[in-house]
Amino acid sequence: MMKEALILFSGGKDSFLSTLMMLDQGYKVNLVTFDNGHELNIKNVLVGAKKIQKKYGSDKVKIIGIKKIDAIFREFICSFYNYDIEYIQKEFGNITISQFHCLSCRLAMYVLGIIICLQKNIHCVVDGARESQLFAIEQEKMIKQFQQLFQKYDLEIVFPLLYEKDDYSIKNQILAHGFVPKMNEGQCLLGMPILQHSMNDSIIEGCFNVYQKELYPKIEKIIERYKNIVFEEKYL
Repeated sequence: MMKEALILFSGGKDSFLSTLMMLDQGYKVNLVTFDNGHELNIKNVLVGAKKIQKKYGSDKVKIIGIKKIDAIFREFICSFYNYDIEYIQKEFGNITISQFHCLSCRLAMYVLGIIICLQKNIHCVVDGARESQLFAIEQEKMIKQFQQLFQKYDLEIVFPLLYEKDDYSIKNQILAHGFVPKMNEGQCLLGMPILQHSMNDSIIEGCFNVYQKELYPKIEKIIERYKNIVFEEKYL
């Protein structure tokens, strides 16, 4: 029986190559894209997904579609928006608004990813995250937390490119698979990495504290609330 993986497919070069790497390992891949309600031209993602499906066949590549995560996203962000700066610093430490947004959005993706895996009996999730992109959520301290979250539901999450720093290497690997490394992806209006000169352990620690104290306690209830919903597919 062919192994299956759920790919968090943004349409960018990292998720594109991660998909190809899983296919190389003999996996059937299920491509899903998430829309947090703040994405521009997200339907462009389907162009890249269909290119992969055309090359490898629909028996190995299934396009699940674009799933809206705005409801789950709001479950994480709403209460935080009413905290003042003094309270945030006292309770969580040094976290930027951009990293809070990205943490909440990524968790919404993971929550729906877990739900899809439970509904479809898939046991592996693939995320093209890379440390070098300078998001707090893609640093080792947070990656370990996310791996533990998936283990709680008897699932595995893998990050094939986590330590890859060379964009040219990624593009060359895509080229070696027979694709032109010109990607089709949407643009999130909220996603923003940490500025190079500001990247430090305190921001990562702040992100960790928000996750542990504020967001993680909500996850089980959110999954229970939405576990039987088949979320809307867009643009298919």
